[in-house]
Amino acid sequence: MTYADLIGPDGTENNMGGTAQFLYFTPWIDIATFAAPAALPAQQSLLTTPHTMKTGKKFQTLYVTIDTSDLEIALNGDIDGISFKPTLKCFYPGFSDGIVDFINKAKNDKFLFLVPLPDGKIVQIGSSRFVAYVKPSPKTDKTTGRGRGTEFEIFCFQPDYLIYNAAVPLTPAA
Repeated sequence: MTYADLIGPDGTENNMGGTAQFLYFTPWIDIATFAAPAALPAQQSLLTTPHTMKTGKKFQTLYVTIDTSDLEIALNGDIDGISFKPTLKCFYPGFSDGIVDFINKAKNDKFLFLVPLPDGKIVQIGSSRFVAYVKPSPKTDKTTGRGRGTEFEIFCFQPDYLIYNAAVPLTPAA
């Protein structure tokens, strides 16, 4: 195994925390062909081809309240079997009919999430072999709090930390 030098920031990168305010998701079953990693072994975490959706299917957009999203790519497993557990926590405001319908369906479904970061990189949660799960927690909060809405925990167990570097399919596939 060969490693590259990691010399630290040079002052030109964007290291803002959190995620973008618009995330993307699709039911796992709606993907016809999953993006494959780059051919070079040094880039096995980089997905450079787009996911191909089944006819009529596309990725959906999920708005999250600013400064409520936190993505942690934690390690999982014992020393000879370490993998990753990406976990996204975020908040969606209000109890509209649309969000109530979503949380009732999503709690038992399987997904793939694309999470844009402030610098434009997109972290993928889930893959062709490992699905992402959604744990919604609707809350009213206090009168002086942020307001009612749904806190989400989105997570998956996967062998690699994946970066999606392709177009997000946002129109229904033909």
